[in-house]
Amino acid sequence: MTINRRDIAAFGVGAAALAVAGAAVPARAQTKNESTWDLIKRTGKVRMGIFDYPPYFLRDKASGEWVGAMVEMGKDIAKELKVTYEPVEVGGFAEAVLSLQAGKVDMNFGLQATPLRATSIDFAGPIYWIEWVTVNNPKFHGKVWADYNKPEVKVAVMQGTSDELLLRKIAPNATRVEFKEISQVILAVSSGRADAFTTTVLASMVAKVKNPGLGDFVNPTPRIALPGYIGMRLEDDARWQKFLNRWAEWNVMLGYNEARMKASLKTLGIDEIPSTVSFSPN
Repeated sequence: MTINRRDIAAFGVGAAALAVAGAAVPARAQTKNESTWDLIKRTGKVRMGIFDYPPYFLRDKASGEWVGAMVEMGKDIAKELKVTYEPVEVGGFAEAVLSLQAGKVDMNFGLQATPLRATSIDFAGPIYWIEWVTVNNPKFHGKVWADYNKPEVKVAVMQGTSDELLLRKIAPNATRVEFKEISQVILAVSSGRADAFTTTVLASMVAKVKNPGLGDFVNPTPRIALPGYIGMRLEDDARWQKFLNRWAEWNVMLGYNEARMKASLKTLGIDEIPSTVSFSPN
């Protein structure tokens, strides 16, 4: 086959275009076989998924910056790694798995290691233990899980969360009313569209303080508490997971994560925490 000058010129233009296109790929993009550990070291950044969910994540009204217990944890991880902390807004717990799989973030906090999630992402931790409670509408007076486990009782939950999963397990007969954001869950109960909502004790305490029109704060029996983990991508390179596991162990044993939780609650006007609330398995 013969190649004329026109073909050579066309090849030269095409090669130049490919070179430009290659140079245009963002430095942050993760290559196919690059591990999260190598990506963080190469870019000098660690990305953490965040969304409005006090006291874990919330915006400071004065500065507009993201603050909260989990934000402080993420910043400490970045400090240990000597890299920059980069918060990335994601669409709540429902998008936590997808944001990791898509390479949008390097870690997501406050996840429960459910069997189904474990087929899609990996976990490090635990970073704390937390109890699930309910907050009622003033006209509803549930006290034990059996009170909620009825078709005529509407219980609001966030979509794609452990709140939803646990409600399906412990009160399968309740009518679930599902929302994407915690603010919508709270509004549903305060407006009477739902009889109660269930979520972690911390989020419930915040909701109760910020919305005095809500009814009783309840620790239904039997009591339910689960560990919270850091979510990460499934990958062969174990260095990122090993680092996070050791970070979690260190910070839990020394009480640092509990202190971060309490400090975040204090900024929201919650100085007293019920004696039943614990951030460790002990």
